[in-house]
Amino acid sequence: MGFEVEVVTLDVGRGLLPIEEHKGVLVRRFRGYAPDNCYFIPSPDLVKYLKDVKADILHVHNIGSVLTPITTFIAYRRKREDKVISKLVITPHHHEGGSKWHTKMAWIPYKLIARSTIQKADIIHAVSEYEARLIKRDFRRDSIVIPNGVDEDVFRHGWNPPRDRVILCYAGRVERYKRLDLTLKVVQELKRRGIDATLRVIGEGPELPRIKKIADRAKIELEVLGFLPREEYLRELSTSTALVNLSDYEAYSIVTAEALAMGVPAIIAKPWAMTFEGMDRVYVVNKYDIRGVVGAVTKVYGNVSNPAYRADSSRSNSSRRILPWRQIVEQVVQRLYLWN
Repeated sequence: MGFEVEVVTLDVGRGLLPIEEHKGVLVRRFRGYAPDNCYFIPSPDLVKYLKDVKADILHVHNIGSVLTPITTFIAYRRKREDKVISKLVITPHHHEGGSKWHTKMAWIPYKLIARSTIQKADIIHAVSEYEARLIKRDFRRDSIVIPNGVDEDVFRHGWNPPRDRVILCYAGRVERYKRLDLTLKVVQELKRRGIDATLRVIGEGPELPRIKKIADRAKIELEVLGFLPREEYLRELSTSTALVNLSDYEAYSIVTAEALAMGVPAIIAKPWAMTFEGMDRVYVVNKYDIRGVVGAVTKVYGNVSNPAYRADSSRSNSSRRILPWRQIVEQVVQRLYLWN
């Protein structure tokens, strides 16, 4: 769109290039510290860079990162003193609290810092009406709601599930809070009812060895594909019976949006599932109600044999409401960056 864009981010030990141009966007990576893949604390080099950087708009992401309040306080002071930054936008990706025992504890005192951080922004951007309600409740700020988008390639795929069995798909990092152990219980119950079922995992993570052990002990069919090239990932997702994500914490699940854009049914857990409320083929469940989740799966499986239902996948209101990034960016520019 003709804007000069620079991404400033952390490299927490992956050895990526410190400066890289990607499709016309300059990316600067600074050393960072993320114990247990949490907190995301910047190095002094990044703090120094923020004190000198010049930008019309500074858009900060993720209230759960220590980098966010540090960046915000620096930007707020510079806005008032040297006026080189004209607007500060924050996208909190807020989902109530931490996902691990120590982050849950840290969130109690940190919430005061987070609230002060949010108050200093010119504009707060939420990715769903549900997140906007959380921000209003926890930080007492109104938000402009613009959902995340999906890449254009998603719309080239349509739902094409197997007819003779159930494949439940999970895609993403395999962490304890993603609760794949509960999805295995769903598969186990489906098999007990005489339905041939498999859990397909597209991803990796520290919880994967435990999930494999649980599946082996219970003789549950588990298909682990790892992280796949983009086209293979989309193909595997589109040929699943349903996406199932019983995670405890999500701000906005891109994989759920991608599934819905294809017409793939999504069985997702309260409360974050309310992000997709009102969309077709969304089944909002209580993750601990295994029978309820099984009921949602069997309802989807019953529709697989209905040609009209399969053919209508690309015309569902989910496909219309999940927008490509191109359209989302137009909204971001007009409603966040150019709005006075």
